[in-house]
Amino acid sequence: MTEVFSPAVVVPRTWHHALLNSNEPPDVSESVIIQSVISRTDERLARLEDEKSKLERMINHGDDPWTCSCHICPTESQLQDKLDSIIADRLSLSNYRKRNGAVLSPLRRMPSELLGEIFSWTCGFSSRGTLWRGKFDVVQPWVLTWVSSRWRAVALSSPSLWSFVVLDFSSQTPNSLSQYLFPFVEAQIQRSQKLSIHFYASCEIDSRPQIQMLELLSLHASQWEELSIGIIAEMIPLLPALCDRLASLKRLWIQWEGPESQQTESIDCFQTASSLIDVGVFNEYMFIPTTFPTYRLTRYQLDGPWQTQKSILKETPNLAEARIEVSFDNWEADPEEIVHLSLQRAYISRPKVLPSLTFPALEGVAFWVSNNDNLDLPTLLKSFVDRSACPLRRLCLRGFPNADATIQVLQRVPSITELVIIISEPEALEQINAIIEALTVSESSTVAPQLRHLSFGCEEENSIDYGAYLQMLQSRWKSADCALTGSALFIDSGPRPSRATRRGLHALATGGIGPCAGERASGGQ
Repeated sequence: MTEVFSPAVVVPRTWHHALLNSNEPPDVSESVIIQSVISRTDERLARLEDEKSKLERMINHGDDPWTCSCHICPTESQLQDKLDSIIADRLSLSNYRKRNGAVLSPLRRMPSELLGEIFSWTCGFSSRGTLWRGKFDVVQPWVLTWVSSRWRAVALSSPSLWSFVVLDFSSQTPNSLSQYLFPFVEAQIQRSQKLSIHFYASCEIDSRPQIQMLELLSLHASQWEELSIGIIAEMIPLLPALCDRLASLKRLWIQWEGPESQQTESIDCFQTASSLIDVGVFNEYMFIPTTFPTYRLTRYQLDGPWQTQKSILKETPNLAEARIEVSFDNWEADPEEIVHLSLQRAYISRPKVLPSLTFPALEGVAFWVSNNDNLDLPTLLKSFVDRSACPLRRLCLRGFPNADATIQVLQRVPSITELVIIISEPEALEQINAIIEALTVSESSTVAPQLRHLSFGCEEENSIDYGAYLQMLQSRWKSADCALTGSALFIDSGPRPSRATRRGLHALATGGIGPCAGERASGGQ
């Protein structure tokens, strides 16, 4: 293989031209020649750099201000023109060298297995937590097929890359929506084996293309492993057809797109989905009974009456996590005790239900607390922990936590080593700042020295006293009595800490305290 290379001209339709204008990897013999091209280019660049330096010295020489009149020596203008030409040649040659160097990049020779693993991290979604609303996205993994023929081959041979079908119609208004989407979705289904469907309908646009898309997806219901669906009224007649066709479905999330969408008495099509382990139903506007098999569930989330919550807790022996949103009824004291032996993490919207619960394995609990709550949280939680004999170590309070009650909880339940406080309204700033002040170590007292991790956050445009937060962390970090090892500060859209506070937080992080700053308090429940 012999070809003459010029930095100025790369002959079209040669292998060299093809490599420079694609992402294909070179073979061994091509790599040797490319390396030779780079070496010769480096030599030429070195000569140009030397010429450039000489010309700059001549132009900038201060002792001989161009007094020669022999008409042979170059003028200053001629020297500058020559320098400009060399600089342009040097830039062109540097770009040429960079393009050839890119041909030898390890990325082009990465093993297909490793490339496929990277692709899976690029295109995949987290398997942890709830199936939240996604974004309208039909680009991934298509973009991977446009880089090179090798990338295309790896992408097409990896069915898992094509398993996520994410359609959010709430942000779309195109007239030709179905024409644009159908070919992409059909091809994606053909290339996948299992499917994770994230389908959010909208009442604001024509329902026909949405219904057609759901009908297309329903043809492959036996492949569904995950379904996150936002329902509108027009979709309800299609749901019964899913019954007995969801044997592979493991994770389910249901929400309603507006109050007018809840035009049914119940949802029963998931009753035979025997593989379900994770279910979430967000009844934002009214309670719609939804039936599903409960025995295998390891996680559930439901907005519904207390009696429904009780039934699920009784029927889920493998449950590890629950979000118990008691709503749509006027709850009154219930003498029946619900004992669940495996539940480890729970969010409970109404702490008043604690006397009815016994969770011996519970490690973390979260509550929504209101300024209008007339409850004794320290007594309720202390009684619950004593009755359950549980290893409770993490407490999250969200909404409008009371400072005095929070400190009492920490003192009366010393097993709590992680505290998360997130406020939802500006009126609660006084309380969260009071909690921070109480946790600041003084010469006379140290509150809850057992705390190992502290997290604070504000939703929307609220912000805590960042200076007091930093002072509290510093005091606990320096105290020999405190066990602090980590802290997090969640910020939504409010003011950020000052530069001095950020420097202080960075110093603490460098010194050994875990991540000290984060974003989006709205995500931390």
